[in-house]
Amino acid sequence: MNDHNQFGERADPHTHYEKLALWLQEVLRVPLEGKALPVEAGETQLELLLGSDYHLRFYQQLPDFVMALLNNEPTAALHHTPLLYHMAGCDQCHAGYLELYDAMRYAIQPQRPRSTLGQGTRTLAATPQRMLGHLCQTLVSQAEAVLRQARHDHSDKDETARRLLQLAITISAHIAQSHVRRTALHELVRVALLFEGPSPPHTDEPGVHTYAPSLAGTGGMRGGRKTLRHAELLTRAPHQEQPIIPIIHLQSRSLEGSITQHGSMLELHLQDLDESLRGHYVTVSVLLGTLIEPVRWIGGNPHAIRSPMPVDAFGGLTMPLGETELRLDRSEDHNLLEAIFLRIEVHPLRAL
Repeated sequence: MNDHNQFGERADPHTHYEKLALWLQEVLRVPLEGKALPVEAGETQLELLLGSDYHLRFYQQLPDFVMALLNNEPTAALHHTPLLYHMAGCDQCHAGYLELYDAMRYAIQPQRPRSTLGQGTRTLAATPQRMLGHLCQTLVSQAEAVLRQARHDHSDKDETARRLLQLAITISAHIAQSHVRRTALHELVRVALLFEGPSPPHTDEPGVHTYAPSLAGTGGMRGGRKTLRHAELLTRAPHQEQPIIPIIHLQSRSLEGSITQHGSMLELHLQDLDESLRGHYVTVSVLLGTLIEPVRWIGGNPHAIRSPMPVDAFGGLTMPLGETELRLDRSEDHNLLEAIFLRIEVHPLRAL
C-alpha cells in the first residue's frame, strides 16, 4: 500500500471493482458525515474554491496521506483506509491525489528521480498554477486544523503545523502569477499567529504601522524598473540599458515602503512615518520571521529588530534587517522573501 503507483491506473468504470468500492463508500459514509471537521470556516472557503466535484472531507486528508507515503510510514494505508476506498471510485479525488503527490514530492525531495504517477513526468514549474494554489491553501487549512485540534486535546502539534506552513510557503514560491500566489497565502498570517495564541490588534495604537507586500506579477521586477528609471535618467546616457533593481514594495494604508538588497543584506526603507515616531528609535517586527529561517536577522530576533538610528524629521527610515543567501533578483527567491514579509509591524521603541 505504500507504493503510490498502485493508484496510477484508474479502474474501468464498468467493472465489479468499482461497484465494490462504491458499496464500501456507502458503508463508510455515515460515520464520516457524522464527524465534525475542526475548522468549519475553512470548509466553506475550500468548497467554494474547489467546486462541487471535490469531496472536501476526503480532499483535506490528501496532504496527510501523501506526507505519510513520502515518509514511508508503515501504517499509512491503514490510517487512511476510507480515503483509499473513496479514491477507488472517485476520479476527481484520485486526480487531486496524483497532483498533490507530484507537487509535494518535488518540494520535499527535489533531487530525487520523479515517477510518472500515471500522468507523465512533472516538475512544480509544469504543474498548473491554480493547482499549486489549491495545494498551498489546503496545507494552510490543514495546519490550522492540526493546531486547533491540538489545543482541544491539550497536546503539542506545533512542529507538525509548522512543517505544513513551511511547505506551503516553499511551494508558493513557484507560483509566478501574483493573484494566484496572493490567494494561496491569504490565510497564512492568521494561521501562523495561532502559534502564539490570540493577541489584541496593534493597528490602532498610536505610532504603529503594519505593512504588507503589494505583490508584483513578475517577482517585483516591473515596479523596480519603473522606480529606477525615474532616478537613473538624470545620470545615464539615453543609449545605456537600464538595469533592473529588484525590490519588494510595501504598503500600509496610504503609506509606502520597500525592501531592497545590497550584497547579502536586506534593507528596509520607510517614509512618512507618524509624527510621534520622528526623532525616536523604533522596533520592527517581521511576524513570519521565525516560521521559515533563510535570513540571519539583526539582533537574532525577527520580532524585535531595533533601528540603528531614529526616524528622521520627515518620517523616513532606512535600516538593515538581516543577511541571506536568497537573492531578490531570482524569481523564486523573491517570491519566498515576499511570503516571509507578508506582515511587518513598526512600533515605537518602548523604554526598558
